Amino acid sequence: MVLDNDRYMSSELGNITKMIEDHMRSALSANKMVRSAIIDWLQDGKNVAPESLEKITQLEEKADELKQAILNELSKANSLMQREDLLRLVNYNDKLLDGAEIALYHLAAVTPSWTPDGEIKEKLNRFFELFSDQITEQREAVRFLSLNIEESMKKADAICRLEKQIDTIQRDIVSILYALDIKFSTLLRFRDFINMMEELSNFSEDAANVIRALSLTLNT
Repeated sequence: MVLDNDRYMSSELGNITKMIEDHMRSALSANKMVRSAIIDWLQDGKNVAPESLEKITQLEEKADELKQAILNELSKANSLMQREDLLRLVNYNDKLLDGAEIALYHLAAVTPSWTPDGEIKEKLNRFFELFSDQITEQREAVRFLSLNIEESMKKADAICRLEKQIDTIQRDIVSILYALDIKFSTLLRFRDFINMMEELSNFSEDAANVIRALSLTLNT
């Protein structure tokens, strides 16, 4: 596999990178499901369908099988100098999948009893726009590891910038939430949901730092 500076990536590393990209696609799909559920809730007041919960659980289980396949490949790649960083990247992708499933179950508990409006609705829309951008940038950063190292590093930088914006909006949302006149149980469950989403943003930033390290290793 040819890299951007005419060097060659080993077939071993190229195969593992492709598998990790597929794993990242699963994480992206899970988080898109959360994003879609949020849009349906905010725009139309729709509850999270039981079928969506079943689907995201199945997606997580299927991705877990892929994760095990990647770990098996890495366990055999003893001479691969990027092995530890690749393991860490798989771990962060796995956390994105698990967290998306947890977040959707939190949201499913909130949607029947409350629909946001006003400022908190605007903040939530912006939060999920940024979060969707961040996850997409992560997928692209992984994809460019085998195509263009400099572009991969740019994507990693973009992930970190987005994480800072997401942090700010998450704090705003929680501050507004505490002032609302809604059931205490709903408030707590929604707080758990938005905190989980912010944690997923942190995992994405952690993955970006791993991608930076991989880019530096591959660029030497």
